[in-house]
Amino acid sequence: MAEEGSERRQFERKELNTEVKYTVLFPSVYKGITKNISEGGLCLLINEQLNKGTILRVEFILPGEEASHIEAVVKVMWQRRQGDKFLTGVQFLT
Repeated sequence: MAEEGSERRQFERKELNTEVKYTVLFPSVYKGITKNISEGGLCLLINEQLNKGTILRVEFILPGEEASHIEAVVKVMWQRRQGDKFLTGVQFLT
């Protein structure tokens, strides 16, 4: 039986004092235009400058007789400025 005032925990806690890296994720949605597609990835034209290695979730309609709704996780492989936008090469991860 637990003593009065003590906490009940499913798992025992151990003291740990070490550096941790974390990223705050925002549920932001941005829009761009696909320029081309291959089995390996996409080329996008977007407004935002992103770091190489950034992971994105993309969603688009693949047109055709039987249009397909595509959702994929991609990784930014390269980016270059095109006017006031950024041409962005991404690799499919899923």
